[in-house]
Amino acid sequence: LPEPYRERELVVLNPAGFFPTRNWALENYVGFAKAWHARHPNAAFVVLGDARIERKAAELERALPGRLLNLVGRTSVTEAFEILGRAALVVSEDSGLLHMAWTGGTPCVALFGSTRSDWSRPLGPHSALLDSSDLPCGNCMAAECRFGDVRCLARYTPEQVVSTAEELLAGLGR
Repeated sequence: LPEPYRERELVVLNPAGFFPTRNWALENYVGFAKAWHARHPNAAFVVLGDARIERKAAELERALPGRLLNLVGRTSVTEAFEILGRAALVVSEDSGLLHMAWTGGTPCVALFGSTRSDWSRPLGPHSALLDSSDLPCGNCMAAECRFGDVRCLARYTPEQVVSTAEELLAGLGR
């Protein structure tokens, strides 16, 4: 990590859900980051991943100048795992990076849209899940939302995710 990020509270943002029904809106990530930073001024944000999320990472970088380190396509799997292990928090859609983080014990807020949360949710006291299982259309596994609005994720506001993350970290004594 570059020097300015080494002493910061790292929060990994991971807009990497494979299907549109697994994507929390990018403006929500921006809203989360701004609200989190306002409450946690030592926070800095990191985006990791492969070329598939380059556009999203670039948009986040533009929206959060000086607060976000874009490492998309610039780390090996081992380096990504090391960064995840150093992170204070990961906010992520259902993706490989999320599963790497929670299996490594990093606190995670998982955002599951169409994903069957009973199959693949992160487990343990260091994870929190915001999912669709309470909706009639929940856990649909569809690639496209039949309503056209991904309501299962759109209903979660940045403020709700901040609150969920703070409750998670407080429960861990952090």
